Amino acid sequence: MYKEVSFDPSCMGSMEYYGLLKQHFGHDHGRYISADVKAWAKEAMQYVKQSALQPVKQKSIKNYLNKLVISRNHDEFHLASDRRGIDHDIWINWHNLQISVRPFSFAVSESQAINCIGIDHINDGCDVWNLSRSISVDRNAVAIIDALMPLIEISNTITIIDQFFRLTKNDTISQLFTRLENSQITSIRVVTSMDSPNALQIYTREYQPENVKGISLSWIKAPDKFFHDRYFITDVGAVRSGHGFMPEVQKGIHADKANLNIIGKEEAGRTLSDLDALFERQQAVEIFRI
Repeated sequence: MYKEVSFDPSCMGSMEYYGLLKQHFGHDHGRYISADVKAWAKEAMQYVKQSALQPVKQKSIKNYLNKLVISRNHDEFHLASDRRGIDHDIWINWHNLQISVRPFSFAVSESQAINCIGIDHINDGCDVWNLSRSISVDRNAVAIIDALMPLIEISNTITIIDQFFRLTKNDTISQLFTRLENSQITSIRVVTSMDSPNALQIYTREYQPENVKGISLSWIKAPDKFFHDRYFITDVGAVRSGHGFMPEVQKGIHADKANLNIIGKEEAGRTLSDLDALFERQQAVEIFRI
């Protein structure tokens, strides 16, 4: 559902690629450009200066690149934790080094030296570019976590809000801890309305052996029916599910599928603000934290 993209800075010498970057990347689009922003903008600036663009168009792109360097908000960009600290001289070398860390969803470039797509492929609707903002998956733990892994791989924190998410005998929790072993996730918050007597003992017995990375887990009880929709929110993106993230036995009915939808930053932010407000009003309780 999410795409992590390596984007050749030499493409910024073209208005088509500039427009592509501005209109199709960021939290609300489900695509992020993976880059050290300052180094990427510096390299891109050289290509803009050498381009045959009209002065007014050059100025527009230069202004954007200058703002990238000085701003702390880089909506179109996100460099995952496991990709940081890799020194490079030019983008193509950085790209090749990063492939050994973890493959990208795809690369955008006109280069003949790497496997990539260009603007013509994108305009033709090539499959790797296309992104499904809404998907349906089987309601089993493997299928649910498989669908969320592209987001998990580029994130550091997770908040699950699901009023019917139980603690005991929950295969989604087991699958999550198993798949997070090689991730950059440092903490998980689970917000549920389900009662969980002896919650810490249940965690210790059922999930602690699977949490080999020692990821922090906070289990929170919220009022019944306060959160109707179910959410999987990270520091990078967010997914809403009408049926939630609990596995269910297949019954041969429409509800055998869980519908997962990418949501925008505004809805995700409002949901987390509502959770904060519950704590301020002492209506939400942290059951345990490890």
